Amino acid sequence: MLARTVFNQIFLFKPSQIPVSALSLNYRSITTAARLKKQLKIPSTPRPHIERPAGSDELYKRLCVEVRGHDPAVLESYERFVRLVSTELDIQPVNIENPPFFTERWTLLRSKFAKKKYWREYEIRTYYKKFHFKHLTGSTADTFLEYVQRNLPEGIMMIVERIRLEPFRDNLVSPSSSSSSTTTSDNNSEQQENS
Repeated sequence: MLARTVFNQIFLFKPSQIPVSALSLNYRSITTAARLKKQLKIPSTPRPHIERPAGSDELYKRLCVEVRGHDPAVLESYERFVRLVSTELDIQPVNIENPPFFTERWTLLRSKFAKKKYWREYEIRTYYKKFHFKHLTGSTADTFLEYVQRNLPEGIMMIVERIRLEPFRDNLVSPSSSSSSTTTSDNNSEQQENS
């Protein structure tokens, strides 16, 4: 861990930003690059803000809802509920996956302190379901997620992954226009050399 910290300090920052005391091996308070940035008071670079026209809605290319639980019957019931909600909101689920369950086994002594010949084996199974949706607006996705998350059964965990569509920045140019401008400039330079 300490070697990774020294690597981050040396290669991810300018040499003038790293104090000599940070490179010493007995310096234990800095363990990650984020803590180093905070201690050195390096300002974080903000992400560029792209302005949207007034009244426009966010667009999502894909919405993936993963649900995990220990009881497969509860997950089956919740799948029927998610299908019902999606039909009411006119959202078509693209795919519903049932990945294989994950098993965690523990072999422990039956008693806390002695009797080493009596062992018990405990098993925890985690079942998964993944719901995939495509091409949603922001308001529809928010309504769907709020309704689905509020009715989440006990003992069920949810992970939501959204992929939002963003417009290109103004300084980016499409490849076709940039390649055509370079070919025309090359042709102009060749004509001037020939004459």
